[in-house]
Amino acid sequence: MSVFRRSRHPLVRWWWEMDRGTVFLLLALMFAGGVAVTTASVAVAKTYQVGPYYFAIKQSIFLATGLVVMVALTLLHPVGVKRIGWLLMALAFGGVLLTLFVGVDVKGASRWISIAGQTIQPSEFLKPAFIIVNATLLARANSAQLRQGFVFSLGLMALVGLPLLLQPDFGMFLLLGLVWFAQVFMAGVPVLFLIPLVLSGLGAIMGAYFALPHVRDRIARFMDPGSSDTYQVDQASEAILSGHLFGRGVGEGVVKHTLPDAHTDFIFAVVAEEFGIIVCLLLLGAYVTLVLRGFNRVMLQQDRFVLLAGGGILCLLAIQVMVNIGVALHLLPTTGMTLPFVSYGGSATLSMALMMGFLLALLRKRRSLPR
Repeated sequence: MSVFRRSRHPLVRWWWEMDRGTVFLLLALMFAGGVAVTTASVAVAKTYQVGPYYFAIKQSIFLATGLVVMVALTLLHPVGVKRIGWLLMALAFGGVLLTLFVGVDVKGASRWISIAGQTIQPSEFLKPAFIIVNATLLARANSAQLRQGFVFSLGLMALVGLPLLLQPDFGMFLLLGLVWFAQVFMAGVPVLFLIPLVLSGLGAIMGAYFALPHVRDRIARFMDPGSSDTYQVDQASEAILSGHLFGRGVGEGVVKHTLPDAHTDFIFAVVAEEFGIIVCLLLLGAYVTLVLRGFNRVMLQQDRFVLLAGGGILCLLAIQVMVNIGVALHLLPTTGMTLPFVSYGGSATLSMALMMGFLLALLRKRRSLPR
């Protein structure tokens, strides 16, 4: 081990510069996701009339590709992260605009585009790009520059928010809005500026309630379950309760046979039913450790860009986890938000891999190895 630590090989240097605890947590989540999708998607595959392990094989490819992308991004310096962020923003925003004209309509929303027989959700790739670009705009040294950066940041939020609402994808709009607010808060924008932002956010939610029927329906079902169909949430809640401490056993769950989104939006219910509450708590603990460990390191950074970008990534990760699990527990209205690295989905998995790659790159300790 001592010889290994003293080696000057680039791979050795890279390994000692990495936040290895975060790397192991991400690998554990990816492994958990592969297992969860494999057991959850067998029943779903029958509905789509494909092979029993069709979704499992595809998710394995997504996870492997995501791992390669994540490792490649860790080689970047902060300047490289900024450049990739701007390039990704141009591509992702162009893709979101494209969905408004040639998007694939699924359940009344045009959020996907078809390329070579594969569907891609551009808004997923908008998440890491938005965080990096917004951090670049807000990372100003003095108050005058910060105000200017805030104005540009506000314009960026409006620019990406409009096409998301037109798709419509209010869940993604709200997610980016919360992350944007968190980054603005961390940047030190004056409180007098933040109060109107909070009121504007509440106004946007009220506007969506009256303007978007699916948003109104989801909120109504959450507030008054007896007024409409709550089949999916009821099934998920029953599955979580039936799992008890140690679960029914791998492959023995029944909720995946009754929920069409068991391998995506309600994957947590499948995990709880088949593996039990203890495994769910371990999974949740991995997410909590990942977020707290990340913030502990981000707060030590002297570079404001690293602080804002890393903080934004961690906020988005935490929000997605809370929303997905909250929906499964019937604590929040249904949103269609995936559980990072655990739910099935190519765009979602690669998007999260990009974010974690950026985070690991920003938190690298670029210094000489111990002698």
